[in-house]
Amino acid sequence: MLRLCIIALVLIAFTTNTQADMTPWTDMKVQNGHILIPVKVAGIDTYAMLDTGSQLNAINRAFRHKHNLSFSNGKKVNIRGIYGTEKMQTFNKVPVSFFGVETTLNKVADIAIGHHSNGILLGATFLDQFVIQMDYPNQRIRFITHNSIDMAKLENIEFQLHKSQAMPLVKLGLGPDKDVWVLFDTGNNGGVLFDKALAEAMGWSNNLTETQSIAVGATSHISVMNNYRIPELQFGPYTLENVLVSVPDDSKLNLLERHRELGSRIRGKRVQGILGYDVLQHFVVTVDYKNGHAHIGLPDDAR
Repeated sequence: MLRLCIIALVLIAFTTNTQADMTPWTDMKVQNGHILIPVKVAGIDTYAMLDTGSQLNAINRAFRHKHNLSFSNGKKVNIRGIYGTEKMQTFNKVPVSFFGVETTLNKVADIAIGHHSNGILLGATFLDQFVIQMDYPNQRIRFITHNSIDMAKLENIEFQLHKSQAMPLVKLGLGPDKDVWVLFDTGNNGGVLFDKALAEAMGWSNNLTETQSIAVGATSHISVMNNYRIPELQFGPYTLENVLVSVPDDSKLNLLERHRELGSRIRGKRVQGILGYDVLQHFVVTVDYKNGHAHIGLPDDAR
């Protein structure tokens, strides 16, 4: 069980010009660390997985087969996940509705994302349309228009978009003299995922108790993970203790490249890990994905 040591608590009220500037709080499911919201895909009630670490939207292959759905074919693309690469079919004109809004999505990748009850994954092209506020402890979510909130003034954590891929990055502290940039990823349902070079530099294998587990990525690649509990981790104004971190044993960790079409080169910040649910579960997280700003705080009942 993680224990939070509050260094500075910034509690802010998110106000808007009119009620139309934000959706009401809506229940979200947190299933195995993943955020799920109710949606309709092709008129069928299902859940969408919100994934800040994915540049693509994707339909769950199991959901499509379960309901015998067919869509207009797009081009096949090579999708690189954190554990490997696979050529996948995409679909166009996929009808989706959420919170009363109806739209169609193009270039939707066909991937395996678990049980058929979760129909679709929504990534960057969906998320950058709103400021998204996720209350993990109370399992609720709302969407706010960009022009109704000044996230640049409200941010309390170092957060930015990667220069070449517009992927969201956040800075973490691993001690008084060690900061690292990691991918801000609501799709990582475990601890913080770090690359092997960082783990070796920190000496975790020599100084901490190690356990192992098996991880399967979206491209079906299987990796052995070495897991540690590090003494503390700095997340914005908060210090978390006894934090779970995982390190792939085979060093094959394609950071910044999960659910990404191949073709662009990586430039900008050196990225050494991926933030996970084991950290996010304690906070209300507000993210301006489009402009690269974020705020973290504790829920109302923690005051």
